Amino acid sequence: MKTLNISDWTWINVPERSTISDREIIIHTSPDTDFWRGTYYGLEYDNAPAIVVASQERYWTLKAKVSFSSDTYFDQCGLLIYQDKDNWMKSGIEYQKNGFQQLFSVVTNNGFSDWSMADFDRVTQTMYYRLSRRGSDFLLENSVDGKQFCMMRMFHLFHAEELVQFGFFASSPGDSSFAAHFSEIEWTEGCWKEHGAPRF
Repeated sequence: MKTLNISDWTWINVPERSTISDREIIIHTSPDTDFWRGTYYGLEYDNAPAIVVASQERYWTLKAKVSFSSDTYFDQCGLLIYQDKDNWMKSGIEYQKNGFQQLFSVVTNNGFSDWSMADFDRVTQTMYYRLSRRGSDFLLENSVDGKQFCMMRMFHLFHAEELVQFGFFASSPGDSSFAAHFSEIEWTEGCWKEHGAPRF
């Protein structure tokens, strides 16, 4: 287990309200905040509150429990990698208007965001996430109980060769505010094993 102290965390876009302790980080969102770049409909955001640590270690795993309570469309929170405004990843649960919430991830390379998502249920707003690094490649997983994890996606960041900033974010792209809770935070040696098969 690696040690993360309160002094290790730094803010990207300081929120109006937050609480940081050794046991939990709480971020309160403000309206009209998000991370988003370069899609066809022209919206661009780089103003959501996020808290990160920086490391040059190339093999690690971050695990955390993320909880929130919202019934406002597009409210979201979860894990984040943030290199700069054009190169980052965000993931979590987003409240949607189609009868479901969505388990989502967005990877942004060189100023262009993709968006992958899967309909979840309407009530689950607590989820465990696990993010593992192997150099410039990353594995993102989720779990409802913190024990059995499922793969959400594997991805590459072009500007993550050495120092990587990673942690948590929360955003309210609409006219709302909520509190995102991040707890049971563990930073460990990487649990994502090297791929050993020669053909597949």
